[in-house]
Amino acid sequence: MNAQNKIYTEHLRSTALGRKRYIGIDGGGTKTSCVIGDEFGHVLASCEGESSNVKSKPWDEVQQVLRSLIEKVLKLSESTADQLEGVFLGLAGSDREEEKAPVIRFVRSLLPEKTAVTVHNDAVTALAAGTWGEAGIVLISGTGSIACGFVPETGKYVRVGGWGYLLGDEGSGFDIGRQALVAVMRGFDGRGDETALTSMVLEHFGVADPNKLITCVYGKPNVRAAIADVSKLVFTAAKQGDGIALQIVTEAAAQLAELVSTAKNAMYPPGAAAAPAALPLVLSGGVLSDEWFTSRLQAAQALRAGGFELRPLKIAPVIGCYIMALKQAGADITGQVKEQLSKKLN
Repeated sequence: MNAQNKIYTEHLRSTALGRKRYIGIDGGGTKTSCVIGDEFGHVLASCEGESSNVKSKPWDEVQQVLRSLIEKVLKLSESTADQLEGVFLGLAGSDREEEKAPVIRFVRSLLPEKTAVTVHNDAVTALAAGTWGEAGIVLISGTGSIACGFVPETGKYVRVGGWGYLLGDEGSGFDIGRQALVAVMRGFDGRGDETALTSMVLEHFGVADPNKLITCVYGKPNVRAAIADVSKLVFTAAKQGDGIALQIVTEAAAQLAELVSTAKNAMYPPGAAAAPAALPLVLSGGVLSDEWFTSRLQAAQALRAGGFELRPLKIAPVIGCYIMALKQAGADITGQVKEQLSKKLN
């Protein structure tokens, strides 16, 4: 059965069970994913667009991305806006009220008044995708980095990091890539040691010498994404034993581990209820999809001492947005719903 037939079959089944629709939108620094489904966990359609990070893209471009995705996913699922009960957006750079408010106003302007619209940062929805709402911490390292924790018994939510590429994002793809480019330029100047990263970076960007990198890198349409992509070269060089790359990787692992341990301490401060013996730690983002790097992260002292249960995210973060859309509408995340969602977009 091809993809279109699968979508159509799910549509027929969903129509027989109920007409309510829920949209989840997950927006990171590189791309934005969107799904639509019903209250029974049947995912009807999905699509992707460009980044919707309100901190790194002009507001009119963010609006265009969100409008396009909503219109497209409705069309793909043969749904109407009148069927929408809820939309939940997990967007990078949208953690504070002043960042959420314009997004909520804009999305509401596209939909019927009855449709509930909620915005959180993308870490909240990745956590929901990894724990189904149970206590735990999510560590995201993609273009940016952040750790968020949730204690359902008390409703306590904490976040550590996620301050953007100018003020933080330690251990992120951007941070790793930027340090690699700095090392290449220091070596070119004669201020730093030679590194295999030089030849790898030059080949990656298609230039003959480091002197041409400044024009090439700064001229990229999405500079943050272009620099974050260099992190893959760092992992390759580190696996081959390059000293500079290994140093960058080791520091990145330590910084990410620090985010996690700080989040746990805030969730379970002295005098409060004790943390679970093996607190789930959900790993999400392109950097943490590299198993070699994840093993180095697990070996970091802050994680070894913390008693965490590492859970690589097996369900796409956008499914966490859909889960949160269901939960905000009062729908139960039953075993049947979990089974349905586990089959989709993982």
